[in-house]
Amino acid sequence: MQANLLKSFVFMEFIVVAVLTLLAFCYVEIAGAFSRHMITHIAMMTVAAPVLANLLRKLCHFLKPASASNLFAAIILQTALIFAWHSPPGIGLVMEGHAEALFMQATLLLSALWFWLTIFNQTGEHLWRAVIALLLTGKLFCLIAILLVFAPRVLYGITATHMTIELADQQLAGLLMVTVCPITYVLAAIVLISRWFQALCDSQRSMIAAENSSWQNR
Repeated sequence: MQANLLKSFVFMEFIVVAVLTLLAFCYVEIAGAFSRHMITHIAMMTVAAPVLANLLRKLCHFLKPASASNLFAAIILQTALIFAWHSPPGIGLVMEGHAEALFMQATLLLSALWFWLTIFNQTGEHLWRAVIALLLTGKLFCLIAILLVFAPRVLYGITATHMTIELADQQLAGLLMVTVCPITYVLAAIVLISRWFQALCDSQRSMIAAENSSWQNR
């Protein structure tokens, strides 16, 4: 059951990223460096990171269920990096060269990988913590996206390389982000809630079977 739910989640994620990439290419006249940057880190944080986290869980059997403190630290780190890299100084640094952009993507990927590991390692009665973490994180990311979409002017000026981010490019990047964030985190929350209900049903069946066995032995 859990494997099927996770496969469905990953499949939906690939579809979302493919559609968004196609949308950006269709609107090539307004898609610029910022939109391409957004597509890259969306793909890494919402597709690559959960897939890698699931593979690590299967390969590393010694991983223990994540505590509340680990989950909280992962949320704080990922959120802080997202806000830092999407601030005007952060975007200006990314636009300066390939090394800076690679460093940004690496830090976002690693923080997202830790986040998804802590999410997937919430088990049993602690799954509610993962659901709350997903909804809270998705809401924070959507705030950035909404700001990019509805800002009346370009939030990022000319960088050191004299590359200008157009308003249409900024709005498209925000649109991509605000589309993926709710789908990604809400879908993941639904998967975890399904796991939670399945665990509760299994536990109830075990209790009923134990009670029936006890009555039969009498």
